[in-house]
Amino acid sequence: MMARHIQTHPKYDDFQKAYIFANTGMERPETIDFLRNCEKHWGIEIVKVEGLYSSEMGVGVNYQIKEWNELDMEAKIFEQAVMHKSKGTYNGLPNSSAPYCSEVLKKIPIQKCANDLFGRNNYIMAIGMRHEDTPHRISMAEARASTKIIYPLLLDFQYPKTQNDMTKFWNEQPFKLEIHNKFGNCELCWKKSDKNLVEIIRNGTRFVDWWKRMEVKYNDTSFRGKKSIDYYVKLSKLPVEEQINFDITSDSCVCNFNETYDNE
Repeated sequence: MMARHIQTHPKYDDFQKAYIFANTGMERPETIDFLRNCEKHWGIEIVKVEGLYSSEMGVGVNYQIKEWNELDMEAKIFEQAVMHKSKGTYNGLPNSSAPYCSEVLKKIPIQKCANDLFGRNNYIMAIGMRHEDTPHRISMAEARASTKIIYPLLLDFQYPKTQNDMTKFWNEQPFKLEIHNKFGNCELCWKKSDKNLVEIIRNGTRFVDWWKRMEVKYNDTSFRGKKSIDYYVKLSKLPVEEQINFDITSDSCVCNFNETYDNE
């Protein structure tokens, strides 16, 4: 919704714009279909990037540009990102105490791409926060004072956009993101609640064996309370009435998959 607003609003006519998607390799296929529909129906060209990672000490994260049919859908780059992060003093999987996956898989590759497109730090980043994100994630005063990051859905309208506004917007579009919000874009994101993780596994997922392999390799787990993927697999096989003591809370995912960068 924010991308479409920036594409069509006269306020942004004089800006050079880039719409960048950073792939983690664990994105749901519906997410890719949705982004391709953004291109098809709105004429927005999306730059697809994936992180490049090295096992050599002193070599940082870089990126590569991909075509749709080249995108990793098997979490290979996620595995490489874990390897990269674990080559120094830290060794382990991302978790609530070390939530590095968004930064290494999304933030840094996007920033590196934006630097190459517009010049180092010579761009504005647009973030699609809305009314429900205030004030616990950002206050309106902070949003107004920000210069390198803008918040169009908070500040470009008479009133900040809400979830109801988003629903209305998407009801008027010829396509939607065909994923229930409890499933999210990353298929087995460790930030999800126990209940949602179990439901995802019950409905079928590509990444149970991937998580098992990573837990063995790093002798670690990402999930809340140091629970293993096997814990969730076992729960998924129980009748619903026997699934008790779920952690029903869920962290808000910060893996914004469609961030827009504008040259100043």
